[in-house]
Amino acid sequence: MFKTSNKLGLVIGVLLATFLMIATGIAQSPQQDKPKAEPGTQTTDQTVTIDGKVSAVSETSVTIVDAKKAEKTIAIDANTKITKSGKVATPADIKADDSVVVVAKAEGDALTALSIKVA
Repeated sequence: MFKTSNKLGLVIGVLLATFLMIATGIAQSPQQDKPKAEPGTQTTDQTVTIDGKVSAVSETSVTIVDAKKAEKTIAIDANTKITKSGKVATPADIKADDSVVVVAKAEGDALTALSIKVA
């Protein structure tokens, strides 16, 4: 009887361990599928931080070239907070070749600036 109890306990232990490994693997798999951030960008769930130099700017968008020479166009709206040298600014104050750090909301492939800091 004692040997049967040990074997039954061992089988239950192995089954429990297997179940926990499978359950843990399933819980972690969505995180493993997330794309990695490109160098020069930082991501959270729905925001991206992009730093680089301005190549073009208008009242409604800014185009930035990052360190990897990738060009990103980011929409500017009425809620975008723009600062230049620590003071409140407008899109008209941003010039080509300005160094900027943009925090943008990502919706699919579209980016909308939440803040733009011009150095």
